[in-house]
Amino acid sequence: MNRFIFKTLLVSVLCVTTGNLLPFFSDMANQPIWFLTITLYALLTILLRSWAAKSQKGSAINFSTAVIGTTTAKMLFTIVVVTTYLVSKLPNRELFVFGVFGVFVAFSVLFVIDVQRLIKGG
Repeated sequence: MNRFIFKTLLVSVLCVTTGNLLPFFSDMANQPIWFLTITLYALLTILLRSWAAKSQKGSAINFSTAVIGTTTAKMLFTIVVVTTYLVSKLPNRELFVFGVFGVFVAFSVLFVIDVQRLIKGG
């Protein structure tokens, strides 16, 4: 699990760094809401990965339910984050939505790769 936490922190730093390196996104990448969004995705990914790892020791149905549940939870979380930001009428709305999509993809790829490693190892 410590290895996954390290990878999650690495993806978080990558998301922050990429946001600051893109000239059109640098204004958005320096707002506290952006750092909070990345932090929440990192925590959610760690929590959901631990759920999937615990369910792997049970039946195949429990593991499948956990993986599908994690995907559903992250999708619903993304909808809530994007909708809240859009309704609040904060600046750079379009950039935030595209950025959140990128963060969602980055943490989803990390999760899928690690779950595949769990399956092969367990």
